[in-house]
Amino acid sequence: MSIIRPTASTASRRKGLIGAALLVVFMLVVAGMRGLALAGIATGLTDCPWCMGATAIQQDAGILALLLTFTGLSLLSARYWLQLPWLLLSGLLLLAYAFDAILLKTLVQHLYWLDIVKFGKELDAIGRFGTILLASNTGKLMLVGVVAGVAVLVLALLPRPRRPRLALTCFAAAALFFLVGLWSPMTMKYINYPLLQNFIAANLADSVDRHYSPAFADALRKEYVPPAPVCAAGRDLRPNVIVIAVESLSMYHSKLFGGSNDDTPRLDAIARDNAYFPDFIANGFTTDGGLIAMITGKPPIPTLGRYQSAEAFAGFESPHGALPEIVHAHGYTAHFFTTGDLGFLDKSAWLKGLGFDSWEGAEQPFYNGWKRRHFNAAEDKALYQRFLQWLDARKNDTTPWLAVLLTVSTHPPFVNPENESLDETGAFRYADKQIGMLYDELTKRDFFRDGVLMISGDHRSMTPLSATELARFGDSALARTPFVVATQLPMVRGAVESTFQQADIAPSIAELLGGRACREPDQGTFLSLPPQPAQYIAHARGDRRNQVDIYFDGKQADLVLAGDQSNWIGPKPDNWKQIMDGIALDRIDRGSADENFLDLMINARAPKPRESSSSTK
Repeated sequence: MSIIRPTASTASRRKGLIGAALLVVFMLVVAGMRGLALAGIATGLTDCPWCMGATAIQQDAGILALLLTFTGLSLLSARYWLQLPWLLLSGLLLLAYAFDAILLKTLVQHLYWLDIVKFGKELDAIGRFGTILLASNTGKLMLVGVVAGVAVLVLALLPRPRRPRLALTCFAAAALFFLVGLWSPMTMKYINYPLLQNFIAANLADSVDRHYSPAFADALRKEYVPPAPVCAAGRDLRPNVIVIAVESLSMYHSKLFGGSNDDTPRLDAIARDNAYFPDFIANGFTTDGGLIAMITGKPPIPTLGRYQSAEAFAGFESPHGALPEIVHAHGYTAHFFTTGDLGFLDKSAWLKGLGFDSWEGAEQPFYNGWKRRHFNAAEDKALYQRFLQWLDARKNDTTPWLAVLLTVSTHPPFVNPENESLDETGAFRYADKQIGMLYDELTKRDFFRDGVLMISGDHRSMTPLSATELARFGDSALARTPFVVATQLPMVRGAVESTFQQADIAPSIAELLGGRACREPDQGTFLSLPPQPAQYIAHARGDRRNQVDIYFDGKQADLVLAGDQSNWIGPKPDNWKQIMDGIALDRIDRGSADENFLDLMINARAPKPRESSSSTK
């Protein structure tokens, strides 16, 4: 009697079936890891952090239901070409889910489809980020998981046998998991609930790019009455001005600003000797948003289609009211310094369009020989030394100037340049030491006698809220950053208690330089005597992309951006309709940043020169 051996095709199909099972198991493992990560993020913020982790797993039941549905559909036919679409969808689902878990662990963010469009072409920056991450133990574990996941995907893409009964079992399990995922437990009222959602639900809930109808826009233009500008006498001074945006600087890094850490003793000392703002709002959640607010004086409320576009500064290209226009009107020159790649998000084109007289980044020869890290950037010490070199080279030039400096060293993953360790505390203590060095060097040059130094974070760090932050600031902790002004010119000293924002920098400088200055009601002036806060402040959220926090009279409301169906959550200011309509018209008038995916792919592959400008321009 001869033994019938399975054919190669039969063996391959058995491997495919094993791959399908392993795919489900791998998804469950990643779900467990995501739950652990959420529990860690919630530790200290809630009475039951494990409840948060369990909620995340429960919310991810819908993802597992989708995977089981694809698996069941692949088992209804023996023809591989009929199986293949479901196999590919299963693989893509697992990849997206795994990347979402990685982003949660590293940046406390979901995987938003539109961010793939926005950042996907920045391959060099992604590669450098990945290299730094892989140097950590967490990164090494992630690499092991990636290798295991690839092996599972290879098996899962093999042909499978036709198993109708097993398919029905998959469908039944999928229905059960789908129902479990629909449940909304009390923990979903947590302020960071979008992190508990599965990433598909988070993406589907985002209405930020929903367009306004022509009829709605026409009606707004007929009915809207813009608020009157606020005008007052200026101070008519001519100080040189430095504005520093410190990457990810947050309240919790500073003891003086009420944080649990003591990472910025030099900054705190500078603040005590000058002026500091313990109730300061960052208008955005990313570096580009911070730069938009600090340079243009406008909150980075997203342009329609902005998150679908690789152009991060779309809609904010107008030089009107921006720092270069303000200082040029008084005979100043305007300059931008960073050590990072100006090609990232095409900063150079934006800076040029705004009217800066010079802008420089990683291509500056001064940085040759310095070690490069995030965004091909040299460390903060190099940035400040380069700026001091520039300053000394123009000591005989009496033309007043404005300089904007953007640091990079404290971008996550946090690396301490002094010892290359992955250490957030060490990275910020290093950055603080360099701020102290710059301050000391400026003091030696007698800069502060008739000069102004402003120091702000570009946005709050993409790290979990601390219990101290949450207890002190509540939900608004996500929008806060330290702000310090150092000068010997007359101004309010010590703690300035009113609420101010990054978008106040431009009108404050306009008021400082001019004999008379006007500002919008959503702008304040912190250099005036006394300081004048804005009527309200807008913060574009990162966790809920379709919501804009509105701060007014010590209260907080949320404006939900949803085209014609935009609406308010929470208490409304008296002029709530004027605010909502003004924001809608501003977004409509800025146009759309839509760009088709084919153009993005072509542009990403095409070589792009990195434009720079000589500092002597």
